[in-house]
Amino acid sequence: MSLSIRVALEPVCNILNSFSLLTEVERYSGLSPWVVQTAAALTPEQRQTNLLVFRGLRDALTPLQDEPNFPSYLHNLAEVNPYLTRKMVLEPLRRRFSRLVSYATPSTNRLLDDLSSYLYCVERVQGEDLFDPELQTKIHALFQDPPEMQRLILSHLELLWKTTTIAAEWKRVQSSLRWQTEMFSHSLEEEASIEETFRTFTGRAFPSELAEQLTGVEEIVLVPSWHTGRRVTIWNGAAWDGDDWGGKEIARVFFSEPPNYDVALLNATPVGRGELRARLDALADETRLRIIELLTQRSEMHAQDIIAALDLSQSSVSRHLKQLVSMGYLYERRGEGANKTYRLSSFYFARAARAVERLISGEDVQTKPAEETESRELRRFLDRSGKLTLWPPAKQRDKLIILEYLASFFEKGRVYHEKEVNELLLQHSTFKDSAALRRALHEYRFMSRTRDGSQYWLIDAESPEAE
Repeated sequence: MSLSIRVALEPVCNILNSFSLLTEVERYSGLSPWVVQTAAALTPEQRQTNLLVFRGLRDALTPLQDEPNFPSYLHNLAEVNPYLTRKMVLEPLRRRFSRLVSYATPSTNRLLDDLSSYLYCVERVQGEDLFDPELQTKIHALFQDPPEMQRLILSHLELLWKTTTIAAEWKRVQSSLRWQTEMFSHSLEEEASIEETFRTFTGRAFPSELAEQLTGVEEIVLVPSWHTGRRVTIWNGAAWDGDDWGGKEIARVFFSEPPNYDVALLNATPVGRGELRARLDALADETRLRIIELLTQRSEMHAQDIIAALDLSQSSVSRHLKQLVSMGYLYERRGEGANKTYRLSSFYFARAARAVERLISGEDVQTKPAEETESRELRRFLDRSGKLTLWPPAKQRDKLIILEYLASFFEKGRVYHEKEVNELLLQHSTFKDSAALRRALHEYRFMSRTRDGSQYWLIDAESPEAE
């Protein structure tokens, strides 16, 4: 069975996930201020209902069709037959239980008639840590009156939509989430695993305790969220084919990208000297600083508007934009045709600033633990003889680690002809695209070159012909 991974904004599911986090404030730290403040404003009765809806009846909330907005979702949810709503909870439970046991799964009628059978199935599926028998007993009682269960779900969701600030909050964050969705979509690698993809997007390992929830899943939808903080949540479900859940098993994985994390993430992956040098060098240019200044005044700008504002040639501005994008300072979104739009990415500015703070405070920018970490990370891209086996990697940090490794084979103060650079790079890689590596060493400012590209030298070596 092949597993596909894609990235999507999923507005309705995104909002539902934010509502579900209101029940998790006491269990998990680091959730967004909006979640903490909104949860504190709920009454005890509302918090209890939120538990019932999002821990016990969550499968009934899955949209049966693409919805343009949350009010439309609520309208269509009200039109669903209550007995189908009940089935939307019980059938996924039976399907998940069947994957855990070798014997026959209890029928839907038995689950409805026999409380002990229902509780046993739920406990096996959820595990002892999450299983709440008192809560699930209340859920089982609701199954006996589907219209009342439907009314409870709708009234609670309508209350949350109307009495919390979620509408204004979603309006505030959706533009940034759309950017993240498009950025991550362009960064997806077809053959990458969920663990590799998650680390590329977040800089963190995929939580091992969540891996079991992906058993039997045929499609993973990665959904950027503004509210999860460092928490990752998974919603499992099957595709609705119009009559039943005969489609593929889908898991929605909600996560936050690095800009929503605190300084702990910056400390977790220290900046090496090569990366700091490349980041500062990317900012040491008047045109690039003017581009950054323009984007601080506007949330986003089209490339043509930036070119017009700077009154420079398209090729010149494109080169500077490419440099800022390559270092992660800008998000680049592709529109129709050749149109591109740009937006600032605060995370890598903060990362560079933190490295400078460490340097001037007397801390070593690249500590021994960081060196050991980078050495382990580098080995993933080398064969046993130390030759590079992959280029380019998806993750920005990996690119910098690899390029610093390749730059170490060049002598400081020596000028190399283009052919010599190619030959040296081929000696330390297993593939034949030395031109791509040579360009990357120049673009990321590990090496400088003459204007005609015939000679190269390490960036800290002086030359009268330097660009």
